[in-house]
Amino acid sequence: MRICLISSESVYTDAALHALLGFHEIKITGLVQCTAVAGTQSNWRAYKNLIARSGLLYAGYLGVVTSPALRLPHVPRWQRMGVWANSLRCPFLATNTISAPQTLDFIEGSDADIVLTVHLGQILRDAFYERFSGRTYNIHPGRLPSYRGPDPVFHAIMNKERTFTVSLHESIRRIDAGQVLAEKTIKPEKKTLFRTNLELFRQTGQLVSSQFLGSRDCLPKSEERPAHYFGWPTTGETLKFLATGNRL
Repeated sequence: MRICLISSESVYTDAALHALLGFHEIKITGLVQCTAVAGTQSNWRAYKNLIARSGLLYAGYLGVVTSPALRLPHVPRWQRMGVWANSLRCPFLATNTISAPQTLDFIEGSDADIVLTVHLGQILRDAFYERFSGRTYNIHPGRLPSYRGPDPVFHAIMNKERTFTVSLHESIRRIDAGQVLAEKTIKPEKKTLFRTNLELFRQTGQLVSSQFLGSRDCLPKSEERPAHYFGWPTTGETLKFLATGNRL
C-alpha cells in the first residue's frame, strides 16, 4: 500500500506517521506539507484571525501542537515532515496551496495508491478532485456525521462525551461528508484536548489497515444522531471550556 500523505505539520501528523509505519505493508511515497495554518493565509495573519475568533489560549494550544520549537513538557518530541521525508527517503514538498498545479503534479508523481490527508487545515478545491477523486481519504478525529468541523474533540468534550471516535472517510467536495469506511472509538485516560486528539491520531494505522489491508477490525457503526458542523471555537466557548474544568 503506497500512500502520499498531506498534512499541516503537527505532533498529530507525527503520531499518524508512526502509526502507519507500524504496518510493514504500508510505504510512504510522498509527503506534502501545507505551510498555511488555515486556508492559504500566511501564518501571522491566520493566527491573528484565530486569536480574534478563539482567543489567545486556544491559539496558543494550536501553536504548541504545530511547532516543535514551542513544545511543552507534556508534549512528546516530534519530527518535522521534512525530517520524516529524509529518513524515509521519499519526495517532499512544502506548499501553502495544496490545489495548485505544481502540487498536484507532485502528488501524481508520488505514484501512490491512495492520497491520505491528516490534520489538514486547508479545504481541497475542484482542481484537486478532478485528479484525485475516488482515491483520496481523510483521518477525522470525530464521529461522523455528528461531529464535522476542524476541531471535533473540543466540542465533544464540551458536550460531555465519554468516548471519542476517529474516522477514516472518503474525501469529497463537501467537508467531512464522504462515506465513513472505518472508525475506532476510545475512552482516553486523560481527557484533555491534546491527549485525546493525540490518542485518536495514533489509531491512523489501524484504520488504514482495516480498510485497505483487509483486517476489517475497525468497521463503522451506524450513527443515529443528525449531521452537525462545529466551527472553530469562539473565545466564549474556550473560556467556558476551561471554566468547567476542562484542559487544553
